Amino acid sequence: MSHLLRGKSKATRMSSNVSQVVKALENAYKSHANAEKAIKMRKYVRRRFDYYGLKAADRHEVDANIRIKMPDLSLAEHHQLYNHCWDLPQREYQLFAAELARDSVKILIGISDQDLTASASVVENMIVKKSWWDCVDLLAPRGEFNRIKPEIMGPIIDKWVTKDNIWLKRAAILHQLLYKEQTDQQKLFQYCLICATEEDLLIRRAIGWALRNQSQVNPEAVKDFEEVKLQSDRKSQDGTLPCSDRTCI
Repeated sequence: MSHLLRGKSKATRMSSNVSQVVKALENAYKSHANAEKAIKMRKYVRRRFDYYGLKAADRHEVDANIRIKMPDLSLAEHHQLYNHCWDLPQREYQLFAAELARDSVKILIGISDQDLTASASVVENMIVKKSWWDCVDLLAPRGEFNRIKPEIMGPIIDKWVTKDNIWLKRAAILHQLLYKEQTDQQKLFQYCLICATEEDLLIRRAIGWALRNQSQVNPEAVKDFEEVKLQSDRKSQDGTLPCSDRTCI
């Protein structure tokens, strides 16, 4: 038992760099806290999270200042910071971590396949825990891991879309959102088909969003998919497809 406790303590101990960033965030958020607004924000997310109550513009300014001054973090410290921010109760910490991860692709890819796999595991944790569209949609549409290392990330995202978790499914569907002409259409359409029977509005909207975005660069392929393939594979009882008319986008 003592051995397990020592191991747990070692695993959760923050580096001095990470502690410095977390303390700076805490001090800044507390100095800008708005209790009245925090109550309204908590109500908006159906009481899932607590808030300091910072307005979006104030939070972005605070976060930008912290990022300018914070020390250079190693890959392991990035993972540690994200995990710790996810353990804290206020949502502002998770938003900071999600935006930092979104902007730190080159660091998170690391220098080996093992580094990227470890980063993907951390990102997956960020998607499935304390899940809400605010953070998931910051992480999902980038898809830069997959663009740079498709041989590693491709199989991982293929698993996400088949898991019994709507947020991983949403992230998988949206991960090519910024690819435009470089989109793997076969994979996009395959993911839409896999999720076509999902009734959750978050999935239906993700499908509509992804197809609408792709139709801007290849409208004929999307039209063919919507009108022929998707309708033949999955029709609702009244003969219409939930997202084919774009009402759920």
